Amino acid sequence: MPQMFIDYSDNIQNLDCKKLMLGLNHTLFDTGLVGHPHDIKSRIQAVSNYLIGFGSEDGAVDNQAFIFVRLQGLSGRTEEQKNLMTDKLSECLQSFTDYSAKGLEVQLCVEFAEMPKEIYRKKIVSG
Repeated sequence: MPQMFIDYSDNIQNLDCKKLMLGLNHTLFDTGLVGHPHDIKSRIQAVSNYLIGFGSEDGAVDNQAFIFVRLQGLSGRTEEQKNLMTDKLSECLQSFTDYSAKGLEVQLCVEFAEMPKEIYRKKIVSG
């Protein structure tokens, strides 16, 4: 049931969102820690209002950028399993090059956030 939230700074241009999500989803599934590919839900958005550190000292266009992946999973995984998932997603993110970031220093970040299994609800309905 992992949920993946991907934010990126809008100064990154031509990011192939679909390709990035597919790569991350495949990478996560390939860890063997997700029961079915349909359990993974990913979404991506460009962020236009952000500040990294204190911004540019001289008031010029800031050369800082980011791609941030937050993976949410149900509680009960070991630290080793969580580390495996974040390590593999980080490797995938580092190897992804389908975007333009000329002149930018891009921070690539991945985190795992735990959702308590006891209070999570999921129901599949048909339309």
